[in-house]
Amino acid sequence: MSRPELLDLAVVDDWLRAFPRWRRDDAHLLTTVRTSTYQAGAELLLALVPVADSLDHHPNASLGYRQISLELWTHDRGGLTVLDQRYVEGFEKVLDGRPDLLGD
Repeated sequence: MSRPELLDLAVVDDWLRAFPRWRRDDAHLLTTVRTSTYQAGAELLLALVPVADSLDHHPNASLGYRQISLELWTHDRGGLTVLDQRYVEGFEKVLDGRPDLLGD
């Protein structure tokens, strides 16, 4: 399967305005989300597995006390592609459907 082309970073920056939880650091997208409990963080990560598997695109993730952190880029392309955009969009849909997992 061919992988998507790299995105222009200015295009990514414009697109990110719609997703304030996320920020770009060079050619990676990063977010940290506070969760209501440690268990809620684990549940959120599990809820994101179908998003990642459906795209064959998996972030680096860490689970901490009442938070998860994600780092996202298209590893085999060495930067950001439409796969990263689709993952962020899927991530936001999961959060919209599970506000009970979010902390203050």
